[in-house]
Amino acid sequence: MLTPKEHKKLEKYVKGMDVRRMAAAFDALGEPNRCLIFRALLKHDNVIVSQLAAAVGISESLASQHLKVLLNADLVERIKSGKKVYYRIDRSDPFVKALENAVET
Repeated sequence: MLTPKEHKKLEKYVKGMDVRRMAAAFDALGEPNRCLIFRALLKHDNVIVSQLAAAVGISESLASQHLKVLLNADLVERIKSGKKVYYRIDRSDPFVKALENAVET
């Protein structure tokens, strides 16, 4: 059981958090195909939609929809090069790096 002092500290810690990003990320990764896409991008950078769709076993349009959700949650980056669009994990983001460490454990 927490002491009153520990309780106050815990309350201050919890109330001081901005968990919106974490909630958005977990919401995005709560769908199995998005988890698979995220894991695929952890293994290979600069992958196009058709390659991700084939790897996961879904249509390109569904893969595009899933990538949009991952993009909106700031879990992946989109890089356009000519007519091609590549996706990758933003490894410079500490939150994404923490997720990578958790997923790869």
